Order: sequence, then structure tokens, then C-alpha cells
Amino acid sequence: MKAETFEDLIKWNAGVHDMLADRMHKGAEVNGDERAKGLLIYLAGHEQTLANIVRKVGGHADDKALNTWLYEHLSEELLPKHDLKVDFNNWDYERISKTVFDIHNQIIDLYRSLLERAPIPEAGEVMRELYDMQKHETLRLADQVNNGRSL
Repeated sequence: MKAETFEDLIKWNAGVHDMLADRMHKGAEVNGDERAKGLLIYLAGHEQTLANIVRKVGGHADDKALNTWLYEHLSEELLPKHDLKVDFNNWDYERISKTVFDIHNQIIDLYRSLLERAPIPEAGEVMRELYDMQKHETLRLADQVNNGRSL
């Protein structure tokens, strides 16, 4: 997917979290490892919450920011939601954790990059809000995942 505006980027990000939540729910249904299943159920809820937060940010963002073009600021294409090669079926706890943090860190890096190159202050504010939220939620998630490792 090629995001053309900041609004497209926000829709893409919410869609990634929705897709992860859906695939985690489906993976939990078939996973025989109780600890991994519990992690997938927890993560699915967390991903759905993140999708809703991202949509809220987009809902209250300044129209000027949302309609700002990304052509000069985002040279690479975004991973299409449907092409993300994760299904979480019968994955173990560590593989699930690693994959989720890899995805979240890529999103954090993307927002950090866009924040540093925001073409207008309004777009910078939106990127700051999304960057801070994504970073905070990923750190919170890491605490929960690490707590689950000790069980």
C-alpha cells in the first residue's frame, strides 16, 4: 500500500492493528499451548484497543494535517495488511512475542521518521500523538509479555 496522505497512513495503521487482532483471535482458537493461547487472547484485545485509539486520533486530528501529502516524506510502500505473513496458528510464546514487537517497532520507527520530517506543525502534532501512544503501548505490552514469561 502506498499512503498518499496522513489520513491514509492513519487508516493503514488502524487496519494493521485490526488485522493483527483478527489473526490473533483465530490463532488462539487452534493453539494447543495454553500459555501461547492466553498471550494471543490478551494481545488480540490489546491490538483492537490500539486500532480504536488510532481511529480516535484520526477522528480529532486537524483536517489540514490529515490532508497533507506524504509523497515527499514517505518513500517506501507500506506493507499491505493482507500481505503480512502472520497467522499465529500453533506459534509458541516466543515466536508470537518476537513477531508482535517487530511489527510494533516498525510502526514506531515510521512515526518517528515522519515526526522528524513533518511538513506542517499540525501534521507534526498528529505524528507526535501517534508516536507517543505507540511507544507507550508497546512498552506496556512488553511489561505484560515479560510477566507472562515468568509463569
